[in-house]
Amino acid sequence: MRQHNGRNRIISFCISCTLVNHANAWAGTRTSAAGRRTYRSTSKLNSLVPEAAASILAGSIAGAMGVGVAFPLDTLKTKQQVEAEKCSRIEYVLSPAGTVTIRAVTSNLFTTIVDTWNDEGPGGFYGGVRTSMAGQAVIKATAFGVNNAVLHAGHDLATAAATAGLATAFLACPVDRIKVLMQTGSFDAESECVRSVLRTEGASGLLTTGLVPTLFREVPAYTLYFYLYGRLAASSLLGTDVLGAMAPLVDGALAGAACVVPVHPVDVVKTIVQHSGADWREVVREVYERQGPKGFWEGLSPRVGRAAVNHSVTFAAYEALLHTL
Repeated sequence: MRQHNGRNRIISFCISCTLVNHANAWAGTRTSAAGRRTYRSTSKLNSLVPEAAASILAGSIAGAMGVGVAFPLDTLKTKQQVEAEKCSRIEYVLSPAGTVTIRAVTSNLFTTIVDTWNDEGPGGFYGGVRTSMAGQAVIKATAFGVNNAVLHAGHDLATAAATAGLATAFLACPVDRIKVLMQTGSFDAESECVRSVLRTEGASGLLTTGLVPTLFREVPAYTLYFYLYGRLAASSLLGTDVLGAMAPLVDGALAGAACVVPVHPVDVVKTIVQHSGADWREVVREVYERQGPKGFWEGLSPRVGRAAVNHSVTFAAYEALLHTL
């Protein structure tokens, strides 16, 4: 079924990411009342193309490229995190005394890739991509819009970013619930997934399952992302004045990768909660009892890679397209 969705994915990518980068460019050309600069485009737009139209077109293509390239890594991250829940790999250990013990063993990134390919084929890396991209259009538009509004109200960048994270958490929760269920192969179609959740769990199953860990992930992550990117873009070492066209590529990758590491244990809990429907406190206890602290770091490598690739490709492509339009 997923093999017939290639064209729809491309269309969904382009449409859903328009607001993301358009809002980013609009917010980036501003300076806050407190004098703290946010993202500013280094491109000089061709007079033949209106600035707003060029921004929308470049944002659509660049957003599609960034999200499209990074989504398989997000799928791998989710699959590895879910293993911390179900302990799907079991190892039997025979001691010299003849005692047999059972130990849960998590897979590495390579085995997860191989298993996904063998079990699901190429489509297995894109489960839930349409819902995720459509949802991210609204989420990112809200994030950049709220961040810009709070900056113009006179607050500092950290406050604005935290407020943006708080606002987006309520939107990200239902989107991530569908994405997680699709990425783990629980359903064949996103529409079937939505209907099943609503039928068996009601609206709360879609809107609030995993909301607490989502809040604890989104607020600090957005705070770090906006703050780090703003500082990097304005710095004397990695800023646009020094790196030129390379600045979005480098700064986007660094800020994107850095902001996900501190909140990764929360993301593990969120993923398991949204996959199983269990209470987040129960999930924390079970993961710790089964795997110890290392269980909260499952899927870190693909998640860091996803964040770096996504933001790097998006910002670099956005700038390059503005130069050519």
